Amino acid sequence: PQPITLVTLTLMFIILVAQLAETVKLNKWVKTIPLPRTNKRVKPGTKCSVAGWGRTSRQSKSAPATTLQEANLKVLKDDVCLKNPDVTYYDYDASTMMCVGDLKKGKASFMGDSGGPLVCGKRAQGIVSWGSQRNPDRHHSIYMRISKSISWIKETLQKLS
Repeated sequence: PQPITLVTLTLMFIILVAQLAETVKLNKWVKTIPLPRTNKRVKPGTKCSVAGWGRTSRQSKSAPATTLQEANLKVLKDDVCLKNPDVTYYDYDASTMMCVGDLKKGKASFMGDSGGPLVCGKRAQGIVSWGSQRNPDRHHSIYMRISKSISWIKETLQKLS
C-alpha cells in the first residue's frame, strides 16, 4: 500500500484518499457510494441526508451523540449562507461550498459532524465542513462540494494504483 495522501483545498476543506492494505468485503452494512460528476451542482431544494456523531444539543457542554445520527436536510440557495454574518470570516465560495439545512424544522449538522457525508439522490455530494458558532439559531451549515474535487480524486487514485 501507498502512504495516505492528504490535500488541503482551502482553509476549511480536507479530503483523504487512502489505499487499503486489504480488499474490503461488501455486505449489507458496508457498501460503496457513487461520487458526483465533475463540477455538477446540486440544485437548491434537493432533499439530502447527513449522518454524524456530533452534538445533538447547542448547550456548550453537551456530549457527542452515542449513536449515529441522521437528518434529512435540503440544499439551500447560496444567498442564505452569503447573508450569514459569520461567513465574512470564512469567505463562503459557492463554487466549492454548499449551503445546507432545514430552516423550517431547525435541523443542521453541528459540532462533531465535520467530515461526515451529505448524500443526495444516492450520491455523496458534500462533506460537512462548518456552521455558525455565534448564532446557533441559524439552521444551516457549510458543506464542501465534492464535485469540485473529482479531478483531484481521480488523479490521486491513478497515482495510488
